[in-house]
Amino acid sequence: MKQLTELATPFASVADSLPLVGNEFPWLNALRQQATSQFNIDGLPAKKVEDWKYTSLWSLAQQSFTHDADKFSLDAQQCDQIALLVDAYRLVIVDGEFSQGLSSVDALPAGLSITSLSTSLTNVEHVLGKQVDLAKAGLTALNTMLMNEGVVVTVATDVHIEKPIELLVINSGNTEGLATHLRNVITLERNSKATIIEHYVGLSDDNYFTNVVTEVVLAEKAELNHYKLQQESKNAFHIATLAAKQAANSQWKTNNISLGAKLARNDVHSQLLGEQAHVVMDGLYLVNNDQHIDNHTRIDHGVPNTTSEELYKGVLEDNSHAVFNGKVIVHKDAQKTDANQQNHNLLLSRGCEIDSKPEMEIYADDVKCGHGSTVGQINENQLFFLRARGLDEVTARSLLTYAFAVDVLERIPYEDIRQALSVVIEQRLPRGGK
Repeated sequence: MKQLTELATPFASVADSLPLVGNEFPWLNALRQQATSQFNIDGLPAKKVEDWKYTSLWSLAQQSFTHDADKFSLDAQQCDQIALLVDAYRLVIVDGEFSQGLSSVDALPAGLSITSLSTSLTNVEHVLGKQVDLAKAGLTALNTMLMNEGVVVTVATDVHIEKPIELLVINSGNTEGLATHLRNVITLERNSKATIIEHYVGLSDDNYFTNVVTEVVLAEKAELNHYKLQQESKNAFHIATLAAKQAANSQWKTNNISLGAKLARNDVHSQLLGEQAHVVMDGLYLVNNDQHIDNHTRIDHGVPNTTSEELYKGVLEDNSHAVFNGKVIVHKDAQKTDANQQNHNLLLSRGCEIDSKPEMEIYADDVKCGHGSTVGQINENQLFFLRARGLDEVTARSLLTYAFAVDVLERIPYEDIRQALSVVIEQRLPRGGK
């Protein structure tokens, strides 16, 4: 098979030498071998691959990464300051290693299990790798062959978990050029409910690489509120895949907020496989300097009577570059589908760039579908209105920028999470530019 990339990396040889968890399981070894074979064929995707047309991984391929982290100590008080929420069940991974001492997963309610991947491989054989496609151009194959840690969350039938669950992934900056490959597995059984936050944080401005795949399985009538906050180092690489399969009457509400990383790529995919399944797929990206953030989303309406809502917003300044590619596919016989997709962008400088590509492929005839995209600048009439009421120009521009971005957060139903994210966004938002 013809190789699709010119971007050679040493990752395949790393897989042969790195001590990986689960080598005693034949099923996992077979999965890793399959992933290695696929990665040896595809390597890192080049820009001639359609899904990577606007994002180059050349800079990633030029880096030298290590997979051996130096020891680093973090205390509970520091962890509380880093975390988004204090009152939450928490599993902490520091420099690719699970930290039992910093995690709060001991006093869990009945029906909730939160464990590290390295200690739970026997429980995920029937799930791991089933929501993702190794042959899809991207880094899923790389993650599968090198995954060494992550989190496994399982909510039992008819169990509703009120307290949020935060997966806190920290890169301390103590190991230059550290690469971590994390795999998360989230399973909600019938009529269960939970709220999960994936939170990625860099404590320094160092160069490193986070490669994460999160697989979600929602059984009938399950409901998952899923938030991701990415605050990596300004010199980091963050490549993430989030994929879910939804049964009948399930609900998946996901909100993906990207703030950090020199280069970030988010692939979010939902497969609606049962009638009355519903997905809300929201996102917010704030980019400045020479940051590059790429959001690729896909929603597959596979059966009749399913619904989806999608809203992604971006604020760009300086020489930053963002990409939005959202695809909604209404498969044959998926009648009565109701899907809406929107992408809106605010450009605050002449040097920034957005490539927005909303798409819909509809193979059924009785559907209600719509999509749209806008790119604009701060409204001068609104700016004049605020200036006329005594606000200086910087404050007025900042207020208008916040009002544009906060629309995504207002769709979050939980006040504590919404307020915590609002504080993070307000601190990160530019001052409006000129």
